[in-house]
Amino acid sequence: MRFRLLFEGEIPPRQQTSLQVVRDIRLKLAPQLAALWRFSPLDQMWKWLKHPQENPMDYRILEQRGTSVFVPLISKRNDLQCELEITFLRPQAPGQLIGDGGDIDNRVKTLLDALSVPPPAQTEFFSRTGPSQPIYCLLQDDGLVTKLSVETDRLLRPTVNRFDLVAMIQVVIRASKVTYGTLALLE
Repeated sequence: MRFRLLFEGEIPPRQQTSLQVVRDIRLKLAPQLAALWRFSPLDQMWKWLKHPQENPMDYRILEQRGTSVFVPLISKRNDLQCELEITFLRPQAPGQLIGDGGDIDNRVKTLLDALSVPPPAQTEFFSRTGPSQPIYCLLQDDGLVTKLSVETDRLLRPTVNRFDLVAMIQVVIRASKVTYGTLALLE
């Protein structure tokens, strides 16, 4: 399975970000990931979406942090991994990695954090800020990314601040183990 996500906004380097900024990026991406579940083949994977408090013997991918429930598409529980191809469009010249607006590797780390379920250590933060609806995200954790490529290019429109960009994220889903449940997702 292959699809693209689009993000427009601020992605600061990891050292200059907060849990709230990562949460905001995650919430901006969540509607696209939720929409993906309405199309084939994910629309047939309803049993993956059982709440963690239901029968613990049931197969499920949902995870709870505080009062928030997260729905990671790519999870160890469903034997999926992915490859990511990220294109950052930003006001700087292509390839400018360091300097004003640079620090691409740390901006990728921020994006990967936002694409993932928060780690258990952040449970207290999500006890205070959790929405009542499930939050759809891409990854159970970023260790499920098996290949990552990043390209930069110039954004040809004005931005509000130096960390604003447009990120195009192509996702290619791979199975770490082919099962009946994952067969429909493979190319």
